[in-house]
Amino acid sequence: MLFKRPPNEKGAAWPAILVGLFASFGGILYGYDTGTISGIQTMPYWIEEFDRPDAGRIALIVSILSVGTFVGALAAGIMADITGRRWGIILSVMLPFNLGVALQTAATSQPLFIAGRFFAGLGVGLVSAQGVLISGNSLRIHC
Repeated sequence: MLFKRPPNEKGAAWPAILVGLFASFGGILYGYDTGTISGIQTMPYWIEEFDRPDAGRIALIVSILSVGTFVGALAAGIMADITGRRWGIILSVMLPFNLGVALQTAATSQPLFIAGRFFAGLGVGLVSAQGVLISGNSLRIHC
């Protein structure tokens, strides 16, 4: 079997594998969003809806997600200390990430779309940093 623990180790390997997959979800969100925005910004409808943005504005739209991710990663420790690791992740997806996605979906102008990108990035940063925190805490228990 592919995921088999070493013969001299106690316990099962699957809890550590599941925690690792859970912790990597923030990176998956970041990569998915980065990949989709490059396709979205070339769609004719999007170009017309957002008044043919120039290269500088497209750079802002793409990079503002990273700014939000940076801010979210910095705030993740404080949020996790206040709410706990598990609830911190749940709230990070429920509030800033979903708000960002809703704003991007509803946007008919560049400022609203840019705000949505920032809030989505904030959620991704919070989830990414807290995923590492919760995996570190969980693996001590199972290993």
